[in-house]
Amino acid sequence: MILHPGDEVALILPAAQLPDAEAGLLEEAAGLLESWGLRATMRAERANHFYLAGTDAARAAHLQAALADPAIRAIFGARGGYGSMRLLPYLESGLDPVEKFLVGFSDITALHLVAAKLWPRVRALHGPNIASRHFLGDRPETERNRVALRQALFDPDYRVKAPVIFLHEGRASGPLIGGCLSLIAAMLGSGFVPDTKEYILFLEDVREAPYRIDRMLVQLRNAGVFSGVAGVVFGEMQECNDDINDLREIIRDVLAEFSFPIAFGLPAGHGPTNIALPLGSRAVLDSTKGCFLLA
Repeated sequence: MILHPGDEVALILPAAQLPDAEAGLLEEAAGLLESWGLRATMRAERANHFYLAGTDAARAAHLQAALADPAIRAIFGARGGYGSMRLLPYLESGLDPVEKFLVGFSDITALHLVAAKLWPRVRALHGPNIASRHFLGDRPETERNRVALRQALFDPDYRVKAPVIFLHEGRASGPLIGGCLSLIAAMLGSGFVPDTKEYILFLEDVREAPYRIDRMLVQLRNAGVFSGVAGVVFGEMQECNDDINDLREIIRDVLAEFSFPIAFGLPAGHGPTNIALPLGSRAVLDSTKGCFLLA
């Protein structure tokens, strides 16, 4: 699946509101998408509900309208933050959306997990939330984020090859699944955490102390999420160390019972570089080459 010039896309705010100082980013993001030849519409509340971009019912209605509209070929999470999990009681399993992308990361991981269960023709694309300086800034990394996302959307031959550090050697391949570790752990028990058997599991997070990462990994381990996975690749895990503990050693310790390859440092997620990852695509971890591949 790819987009074509003239396709209609929707921008939604399923989680946090945009601060007043960033209110213009929605229009800026829409303008950038239109410069790519797309027709962008905004489905977002202007009024906040606490720290959320409108009530749960209103935010869910915007998402479901974009899903149900056959003209919409991609849905972009404009911002993460917190709030997507609150939409679960409002989402209709009877929807049968046509093939389209659902783009975002961080809190949008919750919606990617839901899509994998409820809407098989919706393609989860882990990439920047577009009403943010992660996507709209002028740094070289931000330009790389834009280029990668555009290629992932328009180029049928989009590929990813990135050097990673191996914490446990080996070679494995399988469909890619995952996203923000905090959200995956929080979704346990919801019925939307998928069977990860024979998948490459991608996990990333930001500003979580090592003991909190430890706790979440143990939670996933105790829930059986790592049983049968082909391999695990972590993002750069920005600001997840402290003065005493090395997060990579903690990961080795928590997952010591498993024999699958474990890699660290994929430039996707909350770091400055957030390359687009089409979830469900075939991924390869290969310690002999020191790299992660996605095709």
